[in-house]
Amino acid sequence: MSTDYEPIGSIIEKPETVVFGTSTSPFGVVISNTGRPASMMTFTDSIITVLSKYVDFSGRASRSEYWWAYLATVIVGFGFGIIDSILFGWEYEDPMWLSDIFNLVTFLPLLAAAVRRIHDHGKSGWFILVPFYNLYLIIADGQPQPNLYGQVPTNVRVIP
Repeated sequence: MSTDYEPIGSIIEKPETVVFGTSTSPFGVVISNTGRPASMMTFTDSIITVLSKYVDFSGRASRSEYWWAYLATVIVGFGFGIIDSILFGWEYEDPMWLSDIFNLVTFLPLLAAAVRRIHDHGKSGWFILVPFYNLYLIIADGQPQPNLYGQVPTNVRVIP
């Protein structure tokens, strides 16, 4: 019996292949890598990436990219708080000029990184408005395959 049609497999385009393998955790345990980046983004690469994508709400961000940048802002913000307290006083009513300026400068980069982090799950960035679900999306591992928002993050700093 002769068929004059193509099999379905040849019509449907297949997504790019994702490399599977294993990686080693910081504790020496071998972890199965299911398409996610094999290594974390470094502390400095994360800060540079988040600040260079200042208001870039498109694309995806890995957990390490977001959380290293968040840790850096907490540490620097704490330092500015101490400096403000020394310069302007320890009372609640005293001004916190350095901390306020730092918070204004880092608000948009962290918001953009959080939205990209939510995109890593294939969800819309508007999920940032859902109080506890966005925290889950920021903490949980993203999709191991390309999605609507782009390829799987590589954890390599791209020099603009």
